[in-house]
Amino acid sequence: MLAEIIETEYQLDALLPQQRLETSPPAELLNVAIEWSRAVWRAAEQAGPMSLSDEEICVGLNFSQRPVFVCGVHRSGTTLLRNLLDGHPDLVVLPSEGTYYTNLEFKLHNLTEKERPEFLGTEWLRRLANPINQPPYWLLGRSLDSGSPYVSFARYFIAWQHVVDTNESAHSLHTAVILAYASCTGKLNAKLWVDKTPTNERFLTRIWQEMPDAKIIHIIREPVATITSRKKMEPLLNFRRALLDLKMSYTVAFEQSQLSDPGYLLIRYEDLCENPQSVIKSLGSFLDIKVTDLLKQPTVAGIPVSANSIFADKDTSGQILKPYQHQQDKILSKTDQELLAAHVGSFANKLHYHITEVGFIRKLFIWFRYRL
Repeated sequence: MLAEIIETEYQLDALLPQQRLETSPPAELLNVAIEWSRAVWRAAEQAGPMSLSDEEICVGLNFSQRPVFVCGVHRSGTTLLRNLLDGHPDLVVLPSEGTYYTNLEFKLHNLTEKERPEFLGTEWLRRLANPINQPPYWLLGRSLDSGSPYVSFARYFIAWQHVVDTNESAHSLHTAVILAYASCTGKLNAKLWVDKTPTNERFLTRIWQEMPDAKIIHIIREPVATITSRKKMEPLLNFRRALLDLKMSYTVAFEQSQLSDPGYLLIRYEDLCENPQSVIKSLGSFLDIKVTDLLKQPTVAGIPVSANSIFADKDTSGQILKPYQHQQDKILSKTDQELLAAHVGSFANKLHYHITEVGFIRKLFIWFRYRL
């Protein structure tokens, strides 16, 4: 069984792109990734769940109730923020987007109770091997003749799934992922766990209902830069959907900023890049963790990662680029800019992003024409 895992792992590794993948992953890569994850899962089922002591269970269940959700629209800086938190010893930071509320929950509901653990377990095995179709890969290391860290992860996942099911967790399988990753990385005694998922700000009410101690870090970015970055990354971008997401995010940001909720922190991407020391100090205070130089170095699973922009001339691992270091091409058309101003201009201005609004009559015309 281990020999099959290692062989398939080498096949998958040879297919992983050496640089950022600008298109959808090829079918061969996806097929081999599925084959590898299923082989790992079979080995884990054969070996059985990891043994958890009473003390580990007690520590793990307490730890599972202390989440931090990093949210904001796509291309607003959520990845940079997650990567800055990654190396802190008091935090367990998922190295790939959690996407439970935004994506996985719906898929799990369409499966039988018996099918769900394997579906989510193999999904996360693939994410640990290849988080976002660009280096770094193999975040738990490589499988060897002496054993596979991915089999260990799957065995921990199976073990924790039974524990949290017993305690009727609202989203037990996702909790099991967190606890399995913490167990594999030796950080079950950490203070908090961190899940970065864009647009999770839609679910704040539900998150706080299910996890009253949850902390929310919401990052926002200047609207033109946000949409420009998305359009650069997504040539087939649904512009209307992107505008709706941005409006939603700005609305939540403005409303929450008026409440002074101790469980919510709003961060501007521009402030994080221009004055990281000040923002990092605020993060440390909000999360009640020690401010160290580790919070200034973006990493994934402890591995230095490339610069925080697709517009940078040269990627610089382990550094934060300031806005002037990654100037953006003017790729938004006049119509795009007018749509942006009409739909999010007033909300952006409330958050001190100055954008010229269009007249009321013109705005009504745009809203009806583009069904916004």
